[in-house]
Amino acid sequence: MKKRFSICFLLCFFIIFSVFADFGYKLDLLSLDPIYSEYLANRGRAGLSISYLSFSEGFPDKIIQDTFFNKDNTVQKVVVFPFDADIEPKNRMVNLQTGETFGLVRNTFTFDSWLSPISFDFSMQGVLSFFFRGSFDDNIGYDGMYFYGLTCKIGDFISFRFGNHHYCSHYGDAILKQVQNNTFGQNGNNFWLTYKYVRMQTRLFSISIEPCSWLRIYGEVDYPPRGIYSIRPDMFAPNWIMRDGLYINPEYPDSYNARIVATGIELTFSLFKNLGKTAIGYDLRFYEEGKVKYDHENGGEITFDEDAPWEMEHNIKIAQGLSRTVSVEIAYHNGRSPFNNNFDQHTQYIAIGLRFNPDDTVTLFDI
Repeated sequence: MKKRFSICFLLCFFIIFSVFADFGYKLDLLSLDPIYSEYLANRGRAGLSISYLSFSEGFPDKIIQDTFFNKDNTVQKVVVFPFDADIEPKNRMVNLQTGETFGLVRNTFTFDSWLSPISFDFSMQGVLSFFFRGSFDDNIGYDGMYFYGLTCKIGDFISFRFGNHHYCSHYGDAILKQVQNNTFGQNGNNFWLTYKYVRMQTRLFSISIEPCSWLRIYGEVDYPPRGIYSIRPDMFAPNWIMRDGLYINPEYPDSYNARIVATGIELTFSLFKNLGKTAIGYDLRFYEEGKVKYDHENGGEITFDEDAPWEMEHNIKIAQGLSRTVSVEIAYHNGRSPFNNNFDQHTQYIAIGLRFNPDDTVTLFDI
């Protein structure tokens, strides 16, 4: 019996040794080169960038708010607050975005196998996206987003991430001036100054596949878990969310869960010999919130249409590296407003801008 055990042990040892020959281990304390790369065409992509947006549709000319849920059982409705004057220059906006993705305590294992290397870490990401008038003075509004969770990559072809995601949107002074100078008729007393689009601590699961060096395909789902802290506007909350001991939208079907699904494709290649790489990305997003219906121009009753399609958003971006860290980008957007508090407005715009891409790592061990 002992002889058989010894033979099996030695056999397993030699098999494992042969598989993990040339074994190596590396520990990075901090890395700005994320395991799970940001999507090129995603308008909420982390990084430092500035872009000039030219709108052909959907430039802000009003604010809508739903009457927030309360325990007095007041009927929910949408209220429209039109602007008395245009935000000038009309159809022009500047988007200043700052943020970064940090890989903390990254473990990388290398060995003689097609699965090598295998890396995993704890990832933290924060983004602030500011939207200014085209004259780059008054702030229309800003969005705050963050993610934290685990990321993993196997070989050079598949990566995952899973964790908590957060959106929060805020009015800027260009909007507040409209509030100051406009009583909004009979609706003026109903204006909610701190009203915001919020998805506080949703779950995010993403997968990215790179079958070859120049091609990437990805998909992800963002969904609110049971016990989520907050989803607003209230009209977008699933039927199981409660406040003050009452369900906010008990009439909504169980199939609705305010999900956001994204998929996309990226192509990267060397087009110019003396410049950085050229990349083209297409990002497609689906918002289940599109099943919540209301009059975008006049406000009024809120209804739910289970047969309605999910709201779609298309983003196309071309990026040309000028150096290792700087790139120029041109983008086309068709879908939800880039400023989340204007979620009701369908927009189209073309953007051109610059992006700075730092890429640094602090290594503790490299064996």
